[in-house]
Amino acid sequence: MARYIALNKADHRESGLLPAGNGHALEKAVVPVVAEELPQVVPTMPLAFVSQGEGKAYELVALQSLQPGVNVYVHTNGRWIGGYRPAWYRTHPFLAVRDESGSRRVVCVDVEAEAFQLEAGPDAVRLFDADGEPTPKTRDLLVFLEKLEQAREMTQVLVNQLEEAGLIVPWKISASDGKSEGGYDVQGVYHIDEAAMRELPPETAAKLLKSGALSVAYTQLLSEHRLQGLVRLYELRAEAKKQAGPAEDVDLEALFADDDDDNLTF
Repeated sequence: MARYIALNKADHRESGLLPAGNGHALEKAVVPVVAEELPQVVPTMPLAFVSQGEGKAYELVALQSLQPGVNVYVHTNGRWIGGYRPAWYRTHPFLAVRDESGSRRVVCVDVEAEAFQLEAGPDAVRLFDADGEPTPKTRDLLVFLEKLEQAREMTQVLVNQLEEAGLIVPWKISASDGKSEGGYDVQGVYHIDEAAMRELPPETAAKLLKSGALSVAYTQLLSEHRLQGLVRLYELRAEAKKQAGPAEDVDLEALFADDDDDNLTF
């Protein structure tokens, strides 16, 4: 279970990071994404919107499952098999949050994460050097977190504009649970109303085009055919369980052409 604490050299001067798999993503059915990384996301994942709570704004996400608590882009052994890995995962085990005043961001670390060591061992990458200054690894992460948060806020502005234009509506998706013929309806997922987008007043369409919100809307619609890949990944997971084989035995080349991106870039 994640437990985030503000990163500081007083408590974490001796701490470090270990290489770890993607177990923290294993149960994430959706992951937040930003507009800047959509060209890398859409080759493998369908995009959607989810509500952030009653009376709150929608959030742009990539669908990783049609069931809660499942991520078909992560093998059960923790290996990422979904091509591009969204930026939100690549900041793990760090998270930037607003302080109580909302005036600045505070970088927090998940001290329960497999990748984190409070007392860094010989195999860990230190967070602070002998002088108590951030190491190059830490500095890179801090820069990337800041960039990601800025991109997230800009993306939220675009999503809010789409909502204000009345373009975000419930997405009716039916899925099979493998236990009954009828299956079930996926709840809490939203998408762009293409018909409403075509009927936008010229001035509204021009505003959304200029801001970039219209590009997000079109990209979301174009990504919807990736639901087929989601279904295929369910099938591959089932086949892998039957064969009891390692992740390397599952050929995903036909599904995903892009390699995983471990660099701190979009």
